[in-house]
Amino acid sequence: MSENYISYYEYDRSAPLNLTISSLKESAEYKALKIYYDSVNEQRVPSILALPKLAEPKYPKYPCIVFLHGYGGKKENGLVLADVFAKEGYAIFSIDAPYHGERKVPGKVFYSPNLNEAKQNFIQCVIDLRRGVDLLETFEEIDANRIGYAGGSMGGIIGAIFVGVEKRIKAAVLAVGGGNLPLMIKLSKHSAVPSIRERLKSLGIKYEELERILAPVDPINFIHLASPRPIQFHCGKYDEIVPAETQRRLCEKAREPKEVYWYETGHGLPYEIVAKRALEFLNKYLKES
Repeated sequence: MSENYISYYEYDRSAPLNLTISSLKESAEYKALKIYYDSVNEQRVPSILALPKLAEPKYPKYPCIVFLHGYGGKKENGLVLADVFAKEGYAIFSIDAPYHGERKVPGKVFYSPNLNEAKQNFIQCVIDLRRGVDLLETFEEIDANRIGYAGGSMGGIIGAIFVGVEKRIKAAVLAVGGGNLPLMIKLSKHSAVPSIRERLKSLGIKYEELERILAPVDPINFIHLASPRPIQFHCGKYDEIVPAETQRRLCEKAREPKEVYWYETGHGLPYEIVAKRALEFLNKYLKES
């Protein structure tokens, strides 16, 4: 059944990207490029590619981590990751999700109460990320065989779909990402959720029906497709934004190889510990493999 949903995320990989590239900033560790590229549905995606500035890189080409921010975030959040990972020889690629960063549209939100719009936002974002991988393959500095993924919260939710359908991702780190969207909508205390529940009530849509409607964009139906590529999960025991139970279900549905870490926290995880574990994990699968 899950394999049937993959068709929602198919697109023409031969379509031109029509890249626009400019210099964004430089730090001691990396140089960041601002890149715009074409996705599907006439969408132009703003992105950042941070390339390490190592004098003598260990590898002739850099492994790269594709990053997606959380709800309300933006592509520039990926530079926080670059501050840590560039010195280890990783490039970081980050995009603005639909209705985030430069793609904000007044009155529009990613988690829309209109279920058709919400589904399209999920699908658009996953394809935007896939087109981003197409972009990375055009850069001679990037090792296209060593591309990983990292994302938290919304980035973890979308990332679970992305790594299921995009086989070019070799390893993934997902933080506070959940599966079973109907349960998430039922339990979550996220600020965007009450309007969704009100819409469902007004339309008379039960949670059983919601499961069928949202199945093509529910991470629970994709996470197992990542295997045998490894995934590392970071979860909050007391998370009420992405409810802990939805995180548990996503981890259980994932197949081996996987690593699962639970923290005595809510939605906010201990960044330094997560980053250390993520780096060790990505080194194992993107550098040592």
